[in-house]
Amino acid sequence: SGQIAKELYPNANIQIKGFEETNFSNNLFDVAIGNIPFGEFKVADREYERNNFLIHDYFFAKTLDKVRDGGIIAFITSSGTMDKKSEDVRRYISERAEFLGAIRLPNRTFKGVAGTEVTSDIIFLKKRDRLLKLDEDWVKLDENEKGLIYNKYFVDNPQMVIGTMEEIPSRFGTSLACIENKDISLEEGLKKAIKNIQGMYEEAQINDDLGEEILEKAKSIRPEYCIAVTGEIVKRESVNPNMPTGMVELKAEELKILSESDTP
Repeated sequence: SGQIAKELYPNANIQIKGFEETNFSNNLFDVAIGNIPFGEFKVADREYERNNFLIHDYFFAKTLDKVRDGGIIAFITSSGTMDKKSEDVRRYISERAEFLGAIRLPNRTFKGVAGTEVTSDIIFLKKRDRLLKLDEDWVKLDENEKGLIYNKYFVDNPQMVIGTMEEIPSRFGTSLACIENKDISLEEGLKKAIKNIQGMYEEAQINDDLGEEILEKAKSIRPEYCIAVTGEIVKRESVNPNMPTGMVELKAEELKILSESDTP
């Protein structure tokens, strides 16, 4: 799929590698969208090893660092992120991002593609500009009228669950699952639920002094380096491997590139 994407979008920076091997700058992206991997295993990334994250939690943590303040994250993940007994990861996310809402999908949503039945959620977040410790409801679990325990956000907002929460047989006895409602299609359910996601995308604020600041930095860098869109000096291949030597990339909003004559 990555090779196909490269053919379709030759000017895009497409990296076919594990997320832990990418070298994007922090605070770089406006929006991050993904169907992230999930499982009971971890990723070897020295920057996050102290947190002991499982792979899906790691994707949230690293992506929160990669999007800019006010940036939006929309991830499909297993219901484990919202429903696990430990609140640690949800509190980690809550400190760094505003929770805009979530949509719970039926457990058969990916049956035809992945051959597995797993209840999944689409989680929408907006990165904060500073760490905040808040006692938010979505971080907690609660009990519904049937006595089933899962995330309080879904208990309080059943309209965000495209199906019915039920206890079903599993390898370990029983487990909770979102069972599809035959009276409404997934497409119809999504259209209704998405209207309840509360949040607004904000365009990045452009620093008028950025151009001068970058020009000053550019005078001292070697050809194998360039200025990233965050203003950091980084290895050229980590930003845009196709950029000619001697050129400096300005912030994306300014939509221009300094010519070779402007740099050493």
